[in-house]
Amino acid sequence: MRNQIFAYLTLIVLIVLVLTGGYFGVSYIIDYVNKYNDKVNKVIEEAESSAALESVDESDDIEVSNNNVQYEEGYTPLIEGDQLKQLVESLLNEMTTEEMVAGMFIVSPESITGVETVIQAEEGTRTAITENPVGGIIYAPKNFKSPEQFTQMLTNTKGFSKYPLFTAVRAECGTKDFGLEATAKASELTDVNDVVQAYGSVAAKLVSYGINMDFAPVADIVSGESETTLQDRIFGSDVSVVAPLVNASVQSVQSAKVSAVLLKFPSILEQSKSLEELKNSEFIVYDAAIKSGVDCIMVSHVKASSITGDDTLSSFSSVLIQDILRNTLGFDGVVMTDSLSDSVVTGQYSSAEAAVAAIQAGADLLLEPAEYQEAYEGVLQAVTDGTIPKERIYESIYRIYRVKYKNALE
Repeated sequence: MRNQIFAYLTLIVLIVLVLTGGYFGVSYIIDYVNKYNDKVNKVIEEAESSAALESVDESDDIEVSNNNVQYEEGYTPLIEGDQLKQLVESLLNEMTTEEMVAGMFIVSPESITGVETVIQAEEGTRTAITENPVGGIIYAPKNFKSPEQFTQMLTNTKGFSKYPLFTAVRAECGTKDFGLEATAKASELTDVNDVVQAYGSVAAKLVSYGINMDFAPVADIVSGESETTLQDRIFGSDVSVVAPLVNASVQSVQSAKVSAVLLKFPSILEQSKSLEELKNSEFIVYDAAIKSGVDCIMVSHVKASSITGDDTLSSFSSVLIQDILRNTLGFDGVVMTDSLSDSVVTGQYSSAEAAVAAIQAGADLLLEPAEYQEAYEGVLQAVTDGTIPKERIYESIYRIYRVKYKNALE
């Protein structure tokens, strides 16, 4: 009961803070994003020089130590901020190990309710959320029937949860899912203000439903002559153009209090490139987005053997997550796996094995395991027997709740 009272009081405080935060209109977002443009351009110039991303001999070991990460002036590491730090630590002190482990999963509503297609949240959802206090729910277009229905379902679902939930969708600019008005596709956008307008429109609609996480934008760079199914979802082939547009997308979404999830690291289009080649292309885009505060980055399932030296999927590679994304690029936000129900994963791992391996590699959020209960129990057993230190779980939950709470305190 004491835990529930604390949780309710915390939520009330956060709601008041959000309501007093004001309304972020599109015009404000444009001004907000434009302030970052000079910084982004500077980042690009620095990244293209040897001073920004020093050449690393690929035969050398990369030291894994978050304490060695150097942040540029103007970038605030996730660990800082006394008010937010105290709030998160107070909450985590109330959580059990079981709740922390469950809080590392984002799942579909169907995976915990057993319903074929969830379009409402009533007693079945209440029971599922109570028994499975997951970190977030990812909704698909099939869960949306009308704005009113979707909003009510999300309101009820969040009300059933003891702790704040990520409520997520996949909604890039150009999509018409979830009742969104048609906007230009990423491939059609070349101007920062147009990107802000497009993603501002998407984010405004999502937040009106109660969505607080969007799996967007795509940060890939497409080669000029290549054809790909991602073509319409990518801003272009010129890193000096793509980086500011990706940055504007992130800022536009997050200014509306919706966490952006940058897709995907490393790029599925660039998996054969060497580390040095990536530093002069894709990494420049990620460097700019990280320095401007992107909340979450999704790690892909590609095999980047030219970087890692083996055939481990990137989502299970500590080299990709810890050595490069955390240490080289300095990202201290939330790292999310790609869907753990993808066939490339299920063909190699059980649900429990995949979840444990992803956490050991450095992931914070585990997306859509093929069998949630098996994955949850596998991680819990790994914590119990010491395979995964409890401190490792705490570290991820700390990052997750910093993101969940920061929007309410800004």
